[in-house]
Order: sequence, then C-alpha cells, then structure tokens
Amino acid sequence: MNTTSKPEPRQISGWLLIALICLAAWAFSTAVALRDPLKLMLEWELLAVFVRPETHGWYRTVIAMVGCDVIIGSFIVAGAGWLALLARRKSARFPVQVQAWLLAIVIMRTVAYLLGDHMTHAIGVDITIPFDGFVQAVVAAALGIPYFRLSRRVQQTFVAP
Repeated sequence: MNTTSKPEPRQISGWLLIALICLAAWAFSTAVALRDPLKLMLEWELLAVFVRPETHGWYRTVIAMVGCDVIIGSFIVAGAGWLALLARRKSARFPVQVQAWLLAIVIMRTVAYLLGDHMTHAIGVDITIPFDGFVQAVVAAALGIPYFRLSRRVQQTFVAP
C-alpha cells in the first residue's frame, strides 16, 4: 500500500520572518502616519470650505491629495491585516496575494502622484508633492515581489492543504 503524503508546511523563520516583520512594520508606521491626515479630513470646517464654489483650487488640490493618501494608507493597513491572517493560517494563497498587494500599492501611489502633479499644474500653483510614499512602495515591491515569487522557503511554508 503506497500512500502519498502531502508535504508538511515549514515554520515561518529565517528571511521569511524578517520579510513579514518588515511588512508589519510598514503597515504599523502607515497606520500611525494616517492619524494627522485623517484628523485633517474629518474637520467639518475645512470640509465646509471645500464644497464652496469660491474655494481656491490649491485648497481643493491639497484636500484631494490628502484624501488619496488616506485611501492608500487604509488599503495598506487593511491589506496587511488580511495578509497577516493568511500568513497565520499558512495559506497557499498568501504568496500570490502579497505580490498583488505590493503591485497594487505601487499602482495606487503612481496614480496619486500623477494626479497630484496634474492638479498642481492645472491650478498653476506650485505645491510640493510628497514622493516618499511612492519610493517606499517601489522599494517594497522591488524587494518583496521577487522574494515571495522565487523563495524556496516561501514555497515550502505556504503549501496547499
């Protein structure tokens, strides 16, 4: 009687543990950094000024850019929570979903940067557009996507049941 046994998932350790800690730290720092933009977005007086027709274009541009940052930050934090659940369960879907999550963040940061650049040129006021979120997303994707795609430890840890 020949039975085929499925490989037992490996423990999360080594470089995989370091990569997961880095993703968690990035999500935590993003959650902490969301405090001020969320506070700004929830000020009713500022939002009342935003909807007035005589509001200047620079104000709307800044609020729209802050709104994009809040949306992307929320996506990062929520996605990290979902990925933590998958990692805890050692789901076979984890490697693909973390790669898609990283790529989605790069795309969202790129669109937000280009939208902010377009809006500042449209109103004719030079507003400095933060570039650090885009750089973080590109670095995380450049390091994370190849690692989660090619690592033997990842393939042996997150196996189908």
